[in-house]
Amino acid sequence: MLAALLALVVAAGSLLARLAPLLLGLRPADRLAALQRHADELAERNRLARELHDSVGHALSVVTLQAGAGARVIDSDPAFAREALEAIAESARSALEDLDHVLGLLREEPGDRPAPQPTLADLDDLLARTRAAGLDVHADVDAGAERIPAAVSRAAYRIVQEALTNTLRHAGRVPVRLSLRVRDGALLLHLDNPLGSTPRPRAGSGGRGLVGIRERVEILGGQVRAGAHDGRWSLSARLPL
Repeated sequence: MLAALLALVVAAGSLLARLAPLLLGLRPADRLAALQRHADELAERNRLARELHDSVGHALSVVTLQAGAGARVIDSDPAFAREALEAIAESARSALEDLDHVLGLLREEPGDRPAPQPTLADLDDLLARTRAAGLDVHADVDAGAERIPAAVSRAAYRIVQEALTNTLRHAGRVPVRLSLRVRDGALLLHLDNPLGSTPRPRAGSGGRGLVGIRERVEILGGQVRAGAHDGRWSLSARLPL
């Protein structure tokens, strides 16, 4: 009887141990781990949303302007219309590559190797596409900007891309000044342009561009300022290296 009682106690203890999570809920450590996983998932989702907004949004802005310009002069200036179509094709290809990259991350298929994200080494291509859309961009970039850490370089590329997209959407074909300087352990980014003669509608923009820029800067521990003053729009960011 003593052996049977001992076996019953052991069995009851084992059963209660298994039922404890159901009866008492998750342990504090388990709850913290679940919250951390949820926070990580939200952060990754926000990052992918920023990538899509910046890359595809820029491409669509360029395509829209080029298509409109080409349609207006297709009879009087076929050469310009042809250039516009070529620029549209290039922008669409770039957007598809970025879209495929993001979808690959979402699928998380085994063996997938995500395409590298653009950095300041790809800045010349971005500026060429933007100029083809009608923006007169004057860029002054330090030679050392290409040797900064990859995370900072990727963020800087996306910030410039989004700033140029905002200019195309809201100011039109205006001259833009862009500077990138490496000073005192940080990358200093500045972009400014005239506001344009007539305000352009902001339908569909939703203000997400500047929010995304601030998020990128804050993740790196930097500072950013943006706003209009004396008829010009300017954006300045400091990204610690």
